[in-house]
Amino acid sequence: MKNEIFDIIELRPATKHYYGDSLKMPEILLQDGLLVKAGTLDIPLGHSRYGGPIADLPKNFEYPKDLRFAAQLDLKQIAVHDKSGLLPKTGHLFFFADIMEDKGLVVYSDIANAELERVVKDHEDNFFEGVLIKSAFSSTEKLSSRYRQPEDEDEEEDTNEDGVLWDYFEGSETSKIFGIFTHCQAQEQEILDVVNSDKIVLLQIGENGFNDEGVFSVLIDKNDLKDLNFDNCEFYWGQS
Repeated sequence: MKNEIFDIIELRPATKHYYGDSLKMPEILLQDGLLVKAGTLDIPLGHSRYGGPIADLPKNFEYPKDLRFAAQLDLKQIAVHDKSGLLPKTGHLFFFADIMEDKGLVVYSDIANAELERVVKDHEDNFFEGVLIKSAFSSTEKLSSRYRQPEDEDEEEDTNEDGVLWDYFEGSETSKIFGIFTHCQAQEQEILDVVNSDKIVLLQIGENGFNDEGVFSVLIDKNDLKDLNFDNCEFYWGQS
């Protein structure tokens, strides 16, 4: 079990993050030039992204009033790296969430980029900051990486039969689709229960240049994904 290897689609962010043009940011956040007004960037219509004020949505789509735009995935960019064949090959996945309530909405639309309509909603709430997904590629991760060696004698008393400890924070630095569920507040058995179930990581956005702190995750049942039924997704925000 601990030697199990998972195929994942790893996601990497663009360098610059952006925020709503109407907002005023503290100067200390702008000094390194990596956080800029959205209007200063060329953001292609339909390009995969995480958070921010700009969403490219199907025309006549009813923007959920109680949720924030969290992400959109251009599956033409993403699904070519899906070794499982579970993701649709075309179209877009749209994610909206309230991370304080662990609730959200996922919508799939088999629509071309040119048919999308740009919607801008500047706000200072969660997901106010956006970043484009620069690249996606096939990768793997091992369940054994979720365990670590004890650092002192006190920790040695808590090791398992293999002499290692569960690492609550391992995996937080990865952004991906599929693989091992990550939540720093979940116990080892809770994570393993998900790993051994039919639940799949539909999206994880971690601390590798997307989030400074915290991991945003969306789970879906494998059969629901096959049926393109996104009504039962589960939403999580994990932060120490």
